[in-house]
Amino acid sequence: MKMKKGICLILLVCLAASLVLSVACSTDGGSDWVGATPLDEALTNGRPTIAEFGASTCTPCKAMKPILEEIVAEYGDKLNLSFTDVRIHTGVAAKYKISLMPTQIFFDSEGQEVTRHVGYWPKEDVLAHLEELGFL
Repeated sequence: MKMKKGICLILLVCLAASLVLSVACSTDGGSDWVGATPLDEALTNGRPTIAEFGASTCTPCKAMKPILEEIVAEYGDKLNLSFTDVRIHTGVAAKYKISLMPTQIFFDSEGQEVTRHVGYWPKEDVLAHLEELGFL
């Protein structure tokens, strides 16, 4: 019985530590993506938004980063870019039903999802899609 209590106590301490670390990591709100805007702000500022959901360690996500940063550098006055690391912000990932990385969700100027794409996407294709949507 004492052994079970000891194991339960160890598990409880580990769970508490992981929760503390999870909250500490998820409250930084920052992104190392150039030109990125926090998702909540992007969806309410009246401009269309490209929301990238991925992880900093994901190879296709790393390949998408310079493409989306270039697009926002060129068209940042017309649209927002937001990046959410789904391994840190698991609640946001669940809210938007993200199951694969990277996932790009395109939101209109009212913050409503218009379309989404999963996987790597060349810059020309992203730009063509933005034009198709009337975002550019």
